[in-house]
Amino acid sequence: MKAIEFAEYGPPEVLALAERDAPTAGPGQVQVRVRAAGVNPADYKWREGALQKYRPLTLPHVPGYDIAGEISAIGDGVTDFAVGDRVVAVVDHGYAEFVKVDATSCARIPRGMDFVQAAALPTPALTGVQMVEEGVAPSPGQTVLVTGATGGVGRFAARAAQQLGAKAVVAVRNAYAEEARALGFDRVIGFSESLPDDLRFDHVADTVGGADVARLCRNLVDGGKIITVSTTPIDPDGLRATPRMFGYHADGARLERIVADVAAGGVVMPVAHVFPLAAAAEAHRLIEQGTVGGRVVLMV
Repeated sequence: MKAIEFAEYGPPEVLALAERDAPTAGPGQVQVRVRAAGVNPADYKWREGALQKYRPLTLPHVPGYDIAGEISAIGDGVTDFAVGDRVVAVVDHGYAEFVKVDATSCARIPRGMDFVQAAALPTPALTGVQMVEEGVAPSPGQTVLVTGATGGVGRFAARAAQQLGAKAVVAVRNAYAEEARALGFDRVIGFSESLPDDLRFDHVADTVGGADVARLCRNLVDGGKIITVSTTPIDPDGLRATPRMFGYHADGARLERIVADVAAGGVVMPVAHVFPLAAAAEAHRLIEQGTVGGRVVLMV
């Protein structure tokens, strides 16, 4: 099979198209013929070596977490899926024509959703939903501040808060305020706004980090939680809670619920750019620039 790999840490140019043996599905696993692969900021951070102190990679390494495609083989013990099923999943080594993945990490792609749209979802959608459902865990009627709510993670975090019966107050840069209002959240505030004293948050779900978020967190009530997925620290000085990092995990059942919600129009995930697999380096350059305006996906 063809795959994108890097044999050394470095700039996008280290990404190269290579030939590899296709992985074989083991017990409880399926093999998927990948049709599209989502590109995440973490992908370029692994490539440039920024995360190697947390988990050194075995090089050469095939990056990529988010894929959509068709099941091409079934491992022993798998009964919930069949060859030919269209699925989306969180995987390892997703920039490739074939992957193997635990069946429990897979979700069926709803009718009417294409592979590109499906591949744009897993990491940001699962991160946003899990950080609220598992990390924040708001009660109905509580108010959750979600920062960066027009981003991939933030929009799903705010949607999850509302689905749990909480109010989603979202904080965005001024340039994204109208987009945030169009998404239907309970209240939109700007990062630079002075908050009224009576606007209090029971919890904070953060995707941005930094000084602006720390200032907003001063309106957190006693007993509230600050859950973040940002690598930019939030200074805890003077806050009523210590910010806690959250990491997502593969969850096929939850992912299937999310993609069904997207297919029904409950939340929109924009796709800004689609590249062929061989242009992975170009996709990484774009992601590194930031402010892409949507997800970047590789067609495989």
